[in-house]
Amino acid sequence: MRARARRDEDDFADRLGTPVEVRPLVGAIQRFRAASAIQTMELWLQLDLSMPQFAALHAIWRDGPLSGRQLADRLGISAPAVVKMCDRLEARGLIERIRDNGDRRVQWLRLTRRGAEVFEHLVLLTRAHMLPALKRISARDRASLTRILNNLAESIEAGGQNA
Repeated sequence: MRARARRDEDDFADRLGTPVEVRPLVGAIQRFRAASAIQTMELWLQLDLSMPQFAALHAIWRDGPLSGRQLADRLGISAPAVVKMCDRLEARGLIERIRDNGDRRVQWLRLTRRGAEVFEHLVLLTRAHMLPALKRISARDRASLTRILNNLAESIEAGGQNA
């Protein structure tokens, strides 16, 4: 049974064009992503948000109130697309628009209490599932994993140019 599963994995990796030398690592990353996704799947289903909507909420949560132009720049989308998306998020009670006191043409987008609760819940889920697992790893391995993941993220952010 185990040999059959291994053959199936190899066949799948062949179809994807995954080089043999990185297959164990790719498999481990996929397993980690699947294990962590299971923990948040129920929340995702409840939220019923598109990825761009979630990205907008995340940017506002991470960076504080943003103008529509700032949000459009961060997401790499047009200002009209931001307006439409924010209309939907506002209708769902996740963000609010606040007029700028100095320039009435500017509206600041900020999370409502309900919008902030989305991220508080995600943080609590992560804390409840990830921290116990991380504590079971030695301090040396955590330091190595931190360095490796940061290097991997930098390479991905650079468009693979560092690879």
